[in-house]
Amino acid sequence: MYYLMLIRTKHIKIVAAWVLLGVAGSCIREEPPCPYADIEAFSLPGHIMQSEATINGENISVFIRHTVDVSAIAPTIVLSEGATIKPSADTPQDFSQPVTYTVTAADGKHQRVYTVQLISTPLYVYGFEHWEVLDKTNKYETPVEYDLRGIRSTPWDSSNKGIAIYQQYTDASLYPIHKTTRSAEGQYAVEMLTKQGPGSILGIVHIPVVAGSLFTGVLNPLNALKNPLLATAFGQPFDEKPLRMTGKYIYQPGAGYYIDSKGTPHPEKKDSCAVYAVFFRSDKTLERLDGTNILTHPHIVAVAMLPSEDRAGTPGNDFASFDIPFVYDKNHVVDFERNTYKLAIVFSSSFMGDYYEGTPGSCLIVDDIAIKTEEK
Repeated sequence: MYYLMLIRTKHIKIVAAWVLLGVAGSCIREEPPCPYADIEAFSLPGHIMQSEATINGENISVFIRHTVDVSAIAPTIVLSEGATIKPSADTPQDFSQPVTYTVTAADGKHQRVYTVQLISTPLYVYGFEHWEVLDKTNKYETPVEYDLRGIRSTPWDSSNKGIAIYQQYTDASLYPIHKTTRSAEGQYAVEMLTKQGPGSILGIVHIPVVAGSLFTGVLNPLNALKNPLLATAFGQPFDEKPLRMTGKYIYQPGAGYYIDSKGTPHPEKKDSCAVYAVFFRSDKTLERLDGTNILTHPHIVAVAMLPSEDRAGTPGNDFASFDIPFVYDKNHVVDFERNTYKLAIVFSSSFMGDYYEGTPGSCLIVDDIAIKTEEK
């Protein structure tokens, strides 16, 4: 079991975990009342939810089934130790529109305001035009998306969340993942950079390289310190059969040496980017994929991946278009009546970035992503 010690300076916040009696993230009982005002878990009755809730900063997204009535639902909410919530979780809410909850910590001083959004249809187009600070304790921005009905959702998470554990920049553009006006269409695109890492953090983990990565799902930053491959939880519900992923990108690998997870430079090795999508079957044994199985789990039904020669770089400074087919496993038969499926979309400025490998200076810009399905 663990508890967390937070060490803060003006620009740095380091989280260290020690093996002690207690509960992860809880407060020491001898100390003053707990200052945390967190929603740690959120759920709705089982017949409503299509998958577990995604908590990203102060935003909670829940995918629900198409035909359910959500006009009067009382959720189940797990709070930080001693915290209170308004309105009460016992009070039914009309979730046909976003619902706001205010959580007050046990100390009576700290508060967080959460917005819960229910989503009944998957997204097919990602334009990266809208960016927000989802967690008010940090300065980095994350792209949010709107569907054709104007419904806002927060499908994306990034390596910025893990980086903010040990380095809090005052300017969002200094984080490895940020918006850029160098776009294919519209005002913004997403830019991902591979940077030099901080090295050893309290002897817990060695991070020689930090790659900018953006994906659909959620990142658990505490796992990033213990095992980076378990930090990422990939995938969002998707109830149509995907056929192709299209989009535009620019990739330039860094000019220096490729650095492996031990910090050893490899002058003969070149960096490459990651651009792929994974369609997989989800059940009680597999809610989401992670870095250990994102391309290998037996529940994977189909993969759309940019070819290796295109991952090595794009010519010139202009956007290149891609149109990647989903390659299906012949042993899987897609059956939406019996099974639940999810789709994970992954981008990274270094293909092996989840192992803390890559070439500092590598840059990936992505824009205008679309998923083409049998129905659309």
